[in-house]
Amino acid sequence: MTIRIRPLLSRLGRSLATLAGITLASAAPAAAQTIAPSAAPVEWVRYAETATAAITQWLEAEDETAVRLRAYLDRTRPAEDRATPALQLKIWIAADGLVSRIDFPPFAHEEPNADLRALIVGRRLPATPPVDMLLPLRLAIQLDARPAPASSGQGAGHRT
Repeated sequence: MTIRIRPLLSRLGRSLATLAGITLASAAPAAAQTIAPSAAPVEWVRYAETATAAITQWLEAEDETAVRLRAYLDRTRPAEDRATPALQLKIWIAADGLVSRIDFPPFAHEEPNADLRALIVGRRLPATPPVDMLLPLRLAIQLDARPAPASSGQGAGHRT
């Protein structure tokens, strides 16, 4: 299931998030359920947009953990003017909106793995998930290219 969600501009630029799939985790992995994008209820898609915006905001925070994770992600950019590779996240959300668990392809170093978990697990999303929504929620979150540095030169409209 792939539904593209494009949030509005954020502090670090536009974040691209993709609702990659919504599955029900069960004791037997073979019994997990998925839903085609065209069959996903509108409420689920809206909730994925809300979750994406909240998680993106957490990743863009100015606290030490978020800054350190972004510095690591910045080193993974193919070029300064390119977005980071997408973070493929599986998110388990309790009925009260608390993120109880995440899963993702691990980074090469342990510190960014711990930082990503610390930024998301145990935090409450701004809304509770729809009662019948299948979990985990799968999101692909990408931080856009860093804005170009402001020119220090004096332009035509600059007066001293």
